[in-house]
Amino acid sequence: MNTILVPTDFSPAASNAIDYAVELAKFFNARIVLVHAFALPITSHDAGMTLQMHSLLQEAAKENLETIRKEIYAKHKVDFDISCIAEAGPAYDVIKIVSAKEYADLIVMGMVRRAGKLKEHFIGSTSLEVARKLEIPTFIIPENIKYHRVHKISFACDLKATEETDLVYLAKYFSNIFGAELEVVNVENIEEEVSVEKAQTSDFIEKKLENTPHKIVRITKEGGNVGHELEDYFNSHPTDIAIVNPKKHNVFYYLFNRSITKELMFHSKLPILAIH
Repeated sequence: MNTILVPTDFSPAASNAIDYAVELAKFFNARIVLVHAFALPITSHDAGMTLQMHSLLQEAAKENLETIRKEIYAKHKVDFDISCIAEAGPAYDVIKIVSAKEYADLIVMGMVRRAGKLKEHFIGSTSLEVARKLEIPTFIIPENIKYHRVHKISFACDLKATEETDLVYLAKYFSNIFGAELEVVNVENIEEEVSVEKAQTSDFIEKKLENTPHKIVRITKEGGNVGHELEDYFNSHPTDIAIVNPKKHNVFYYLFNRSITKELMFHSKLPILAIH
């Protein structure tokens, strides 16, 4: 874990995520890249005016990032490298380009809890889009959630062909590097029978996690929503990090595209780590 990318829109939620990322950087002994995406205002077709506006906005953004950089060094007394990048364009596009250019190993983004529908849509959309689309592990940090020692990680897994992916290995990696217990949580219908496929996947997980403190938990729902069940479970069984896999053809992909996922993400009281 060498490089942590931290997008910011200079909001309180983003500032909180930066503090969380700094603690992760300390833990991993990694560098941080602060990135801000700014939009050019709609003007005339005067190319010179557009270039001038671009230069002014980019300079202002870089100054703000540099201020944050200085504040990190003063507040946290760290000695790792912090880079500042400001680029024009849609936030997701800028994050995608910069993460590739900087060889980011991890992305950390903020999320506003209980922000209201308008803020949930505009503030949360970029975090959710990054978590869904980029292959880089992405931490989504609810506003006001502070970093603390990780003792337990819960991996929400649907047990469907998981052995054909790297998900278990990634969950194991984060569990081992944090020295935390790994809990694999599966939500299934109360009337659902344990299929041969799920039994095989459970055996696969048990073997791969043989030397990692872990347990597999199955929770049942009766006509309920998977997102609600997970939220209720995490509320009654405290954990430090929830891992999800928002991939297509996976139940959590559809959760990330439904309002309940926004509710889970915005109302969650713990960091969520999206892996692929």
